[in-house]
Amino acid sequence: MISRITILLSCVIFFGLQAEYVMAIDKITGPWYWMIVDTSKKGGGAPVTNEDWIKDGTGGKLTEDKLAKDGITKKVMSVKFKNKLKWTKGEITPTGGNNVNDIVTKIKLGVGDINDYCSYAVINAVSKQAKKGVTAKVGSDDSVKVWIGGRDVHTNPVDRGAGDFQDTFDVNLKKGGNVLVVKVCERGGGWSMFVGIDAKLTYDLKFKGFPVEPESKLATSWSWVKTQRI
Repeated sequence: MISRITILLSCVIFFGLQAEYVMAIDKITGPWYWMIVDTSKKGGGAPVTNEDWIKDGTGGKLTEDKLAKDGITKKVMSVKFKNKLKWTKGEITPTGGNNVNDIVTKIKLGVGDINDYCSYAVINAVSKQAKKGVTAKVGSDDSVKVWIGGRDVHTNPVDRGAGDFQDTFDVNLKKGGNVLVVKVCERGGGWSMFVGIDAKLTYDLKFKGFPVEPESKLATSWSWVKTQRI
């Protein structure tokens, strides 16, 4: 009897720990700030992964590295893109093989089946303490590049489909806010993104240099962020 109880308790503890681990790497749904940039002059997906399309889209007024360092500040918001789009908030679904296309069309950054574009998703990951060697996971359709805290932490120039996590890598987190930027370059077919970090973090859009209005004022404060269709 004691042996059976011991085995049962061990199973409960094991599956409890497994459940806690799964919860710790839930997909980050946001809301994120979104932007998309046309890459059709050089195609999409893997071949364009390492090109700075933020720099290209703004005529050099903003770069990927600057975005990854500062996040979405008033200054960044003021930079105009050639496509006349503006950074727009939106929450991505944690499932599906076309969730990037779904969100960017929902928030009117584009219409229909969008191909040969790179999406940029930006969010602030807040940690109560500094952490090193934290496991992070991403999945993408097609290629993906990730920055956190201003550092390029993962690049996978690949053409593939995705409905879940695929790549695993380590990140370092500082105490307080950590700007997280995820770039996904679409070639054709589905366009998807899945991101998770194995740590107890909170996520917001309160970047340094961009104070957020009270929730009751958001409708007015963000009304100018609405974008035009491509």
